[in-house]
Amino acid sequence: MANINRVLRIEKGKVEIIERPIPTPVSGFVLVRQHIAPICIEHRAYETGFSEWYEDEDHFGHEGVGEIIAVGDGVTDFSEGERVVIFQGWACGECWVCEHGLGATHCINIKGPMDIESHNGCDSGGAGYSEYRLAPANMVHKIPEGLSYKHASAANCLIGCTYSSMRDHNISPEHYCLISGVGFIGHATLVNLKYRGAKVIVLGRTPGRMQMAKDLGADLIVNPEDDDWFDQVRAFTPSDRGPDFAFECSGYPYYQQKSLDVLRHYGTLILLGYAAHEGKELKWELNTEYGLCWPHKTITAHFDVNFDHRQDLMEVLQDPWMQNQVDAMISHEFPMSEAAEAFETIIAKKACKVHLLPQE
Repeated sequence: MANINRVLRIEKGKVEIIERPIPTPVSGFVLVRQHIAPICIEHRAYETGFSEWYEDEDHFGHEGVGEIIAVGDGVTDFSEGERVVIFQGWACGECWVCEHGLGATHCINIKGPMDIESHNGCDSGGAGYSEYRLAPANMVHKIPEGLSYKHASAANCLIGCTYSSMRDHNISPEHYCLISGVGFIGHATLVNLKYRGAKVIVLGRTPGRMQMAKDLGADLIVNPEDDDWFDQVRAFTPSDRGPDFAFECSGYPYYQQKSLDVLRHYGTLILLGYAAHEGKELKWELNTEYGLCWPHKTITAHFDVNFDHRQDLMEVLQDPWMQNQVDAMISHEFPMSEAAEAFETIIAKKACKVHLLPQE
């Protein structure tokens, strides 16, 4: 094969494929030829020019599934030809978070794509939007036989990043849960909650997204602009107490405040999304006395699947019901060369989860 790695460069209003040499993995790393590179929030870079601390114009994308084509020295758990999920970032494996099998994204010493490339002595393959991708061995997981790449891809920022928060809080059929700020993360949260049997209220206003929420099994959909939205939510819960848990999936103070307000006393708000954009500084002005102290409410957050939950997650993704839901949420696939059209579709709110195909 030609020694060419196709990498997606993203600038404001512009995308292009650039060519770099295919990297060689060093000790502790594997090289994966990616079959699917899902889009998470990278459309923001195309729309506004914004990038996170771990990104730049040649280093976008953090999800992926594919086939291992090379292993570095010291890698004993993986072999060439094995199919794997690549989880995001480079967790150290040694800090308190890693030692306790918690979410890799929350690693105290988390590193990003440029660190991966520097460590491997190359200039491509560290990020998700590349045909050939380097990954630390502790950040990949084998895909079970019979599980498709499409369904396995949901182990990242779809079913995966919303899975451990359900496990950690022992969500069950006895619970009434609210979801607000609904995009693909909100839809995935809904699917995980229904998988566990919870009653689910969706707070949202975009017609297409609300229709999908209904199709995925929402028990009640409430428009937050209704004058009586609060009463509608509370009336659906036993004794009008309010939801036991609220999952806020957008990061916008508008939905954060409403989610907190409508919670029952001793309820828990779980933040699954954040909204960072170029030129916007979003601040939630929270009154802790009346918002938290008197009603004894809790706010926490989670962005990733725990190390210790990865194998269980793979089993969940083999469930036919779950696969049907994943099929419904993955609304579009585009060759990586057509990423601009993919981003435009997301920005127009005409998509749920979108996949880029690096090999096409």
